Amino acid sequence: MRALGSTLVDAETGRVIGRALLIPWRGRILVFGVSPSQPVRPIFLPQQRLTYWKQELGFTAHPPPDFPSEHHGDDHPQSSAAG
Repeated sequence: MRALGSTLVDAETGRVIGRALLIPWRGRILVFGVSPSQPVRPIFLPQQRLTYWKQELGFTAHPPPDFPSEHHGDDHPQSSAAG
């Protein structure tokens, strides 16, 4: 992987995310080698000239969720509706 991959740099912060192998396939981008503990998301990069047929793509670290966890152990919606 080290010989084939490229370094992913966060497009928003400039921080190195890690190394990955990027393969475009059937309209998708397959990303191999990024740690599952550091999820990434693709973003379109700003361009000098606006073209829709060719967009520059960058990656950024996925932000943590901004909502509280509402999962409660044994609290199921079906159990309250049945009883």
